[in-house]
Amino acid sequence: MPTARIAAGNTVSGQGWQAYGPNGIYIDVDTTSGRFTGAPTYVTSITGPGGNQWSLVGPSAIYSPTATGFRVYVQWRDGSALTPATAQAYGWQINWIGYDNP
Repeated sequence: MPTARIAAGNTVSGQGWQAYGPNGIYIDVDTTSGRFTGAPTYVTSITGPGGNQWSLVGPSAIYSPTATGFRVYVQWRDGSALTPATAQAYGWQINWIGYDNP
């Protein structure tokens, strides 16, 4: 019987963010290092040395989870413009933990 697998990782600080309309950004998170056999349960957080992540919405919402990754969309709480350049300037990264119970 296969055993449960737990793995964790993070994206590269400030890298990989893409525009999603004028007010949001997203990042595709690669979890292949976790070697999951199915779509695990993912838990995320957002960090960065530049700060301001406290005023974001969306970092804990997981979209399209698979054994090899998922997507996260974020925007400012007030809906103002947010670009990938902002994420790069703040050094934002997504931290993740995945739990796969086959």
